[in-house]
Amino acid sequence: MKTMRFQSWIPPPTHHGQEQHHQSQMQHHERFFRLPEVEVPHQTLGAQNAATISNTRVAGGTLHSSVPPHRIREDTAVSSQKLGSSKSRSKTETKDTEAGNQFRNGILTICIFSGRGLSLPSDVPVPEAIQKALNNRESMQRKRYLPYVLLEFDKNEILIDAMEGDLSSPVWNYRAHFDVSRTSNVSVFAYLRTDAAVQGQDDMGNDLLMARVDLKPDLEAQHVADQWYAATNGTGSFHLQIDFLPTRDETPLTIEAFDLLQVIGKGSFGKVMQVRKKDTQRIYALKSIRKAHIAQRPGEITHILTERTVLALVNNPFIVPLKFSFQNPDKLYLVMPFINGGELLYHLQREGKFNEDRSRLYAAELLCAFEHIHSFDVVYRDLKPENILLDYTGHIALCDFGLCKLNMSETEKTNTFCGTPEYIAPELLESQGCTKAVDWWTLGVLLYEMMTGLPPFYDENINTMYQRILTDPLDFPPDLSSQARSVMTGLLQRDPLKRLGTHGSEEIKKHPFFARFIDWKRLLAKEYSTPFKPRVESVLDTANLDPDLMNKPVVDSGFSEGFAYNSTN
Repeated sequence: MKTMRFQSWIPPPTHHGQEQHHQSQMQHHERFFRLPEVEVPHQTLGAQNAATISNTRVAGGTLHSSVPPHRIREDTAVSSQKLGSSKSRSKTETKDTEAGNQFRNGILTICIFSGRGLSLPSDVPVPEAIQKALNNRESMQRKRYLPYVLLEFDKNEILIDAMEGDLSSPVWNYRAHFDVSRTSNVSVFAYLRTDAAVQGQDDMGNDLLMARVDLKPDLEAQHVADQWYAATNGTGSFHLQIDFLPTRDETPLTIEAFDLLQVIGKGSFGKVMQVRKKDTQRIYALKSIRKAHIAQRPGEITHILTERTVLALVNNPFIVPLKFSFQNPDKLYLVMPFINGGELLYHLQREGKFNEDRSRLYAAELLCAFEHIHSFDVVYRDLKPENILLDYTGHIALCDFGLCKLNMSETEKTNTFCGTPEYIAPELLESQGCTKAVDWWTLGVLLYEMMTGLPPFYDENINTMYQRILTDPLDFPPDLSSQARSVMTGLLQRDPLKRLGTHGSEEIKKHPFFARFIDWKRLLAKEYSTPFKPRVESVLDTANLDPDLMNKPVVDSGFSEGFAYNSTN
């Protein structure tokens, strides 16, 4: 059954008072659009850096005697770059690196050449059809069944198919460039394709993980790292070359730095576009906001600047980060990694409901995301399946931070009446204001919706739904476990002072529903295999997004509506 979704901002009950405007809000919108003083990435490669990448980097020779430069596949426009074997930087580069002690933006170049010693777990046989294709050297399908890799840095993900080799020693010979705006790990996953899942064609969850390596690139290194990295999970190792080139100038980022590809979302004051950054060729989601359109809506201005501020603070594997922000006289721009596995709502509506294990994993990852933003005294306030994306590997990525409330200490309350009707907490309906505990109520609602298919108090009539939120008892289907019923009963406690999580996220983590199944360190490291992987063919794939938006003009012009990834309905 498809659930009708209402707008995020909803009219409050007539008896409810409105929260006062922040005293620091500027009266003139041109002054207001001076962005707050927070550490947000805004640089890009200037002409000098582009020239350095194509002409100066590690000049001379070849990187690896068995890999001629012309055999390296290039995913960027910088196809003339020479691969070299030199391990030291030029004097200019060394001096530039030593001059500054603070972290700077730049370009991270990763070459992935090959693997060795890769294998499936001992208890997993190679599927017969795959083994047959691999044994046939003449088969056109052979390459498809060689291990492919997923290369990830700071939520930017690339799928790379093998060129040649065999099951244990595939050859990829691929080079990619990543924009660096903060420290982050590099992760490489090697998967073996299997047949599509029996139910539906959107699941890659049957693909077998062979090996994984996680590493933190040294952004202060004076040489190019060129070595074999042993798998941190699974068997074997990966031959990688890693190099970082700091940004050398302060050229402001502009919209001209991007190729506009497709419209992928819309809302009340802008569009979200899939874009490609011209120098690195990385794919992003770009929000473009016309200042004149929101100048008469001070609340909307607050939401935009709040989102920018929050995303500049957070660094969590389950939150979509802010990569760049910039502006011109007419518009504001926010640039984030493009997560193309689709909204959780899309997959939930396709499948009806999720099983308990899958629901638990998503809820645990969201719990970690909330725990992280709460540590900055930020309350999210707008949890719903539409604001949760799935990445290539099937992990969640929380997005849309416009309704966050800042400066929320443990006892601080906010009276703003906002959110999605199905997820509104009872304390808001009763004009009591809300604390951080409001996020735990919404987590309980989401957990119930994932395991049953509908929110616990859903009704097509909003007023009736509000009344049910305040008075109706929780009704659980008979197939839910006692642990699931218990954790949802705790999270959906109407009295926020008695709600599970009121005394901190550890309360929820220790509940048997999570504690008996989740190792929280492994979870944060994304070491759990996900029960579902979206069917994604490439970084440009929009198959999980709303096809109706694909026909809209892809221009940086006046925008009617936009700010959410919209999945196929």
